[in-house]
Amino acid sequence: MGLKVIYPGLKNHPQFELHNKMMNKEYGFGGMLALDFKTMENAYVIMQKMQEADVGYLAVSLGYFKTLFSCSGHSTSSEIPIEVQKKMGLSPGLVRFSVGLDNDIEETLEAIKGCL
Repeated sequence: MGLKVIYPGLKNHPQFELHNKMMNKEYGFGGMLALDFKTMENAYVIMQKMQEADVGYLAVSLGYFKTLFSCSGHSTSSEIPIEVQKKMGLSPGLVRFSVGLDNDIEETLEAIKGCL
């Protein structure tokens, strides 16, 4: 699909080694990741589809037992000027995910793929 994925558990992440040294091995790299859909419009279409597919909820806060997703540049980081967002690499279509408790992560992954 060609999406940019940001996740500290990927070896190409700039802080992979640091996180690997510091993390509790029992818990792994955690459930926070981000996908870059390039534009706010793309991000909202995908997030709406995921909400309708019962993957999780479109939210501003990412603290809940169910999977949540947020378009950071237009929610939690919206107070940061656009020029600064660009400079720091915050794409207008960047969606952060907080993966929640899930009885069947494979089923959820397939639902997300279907939304993409």
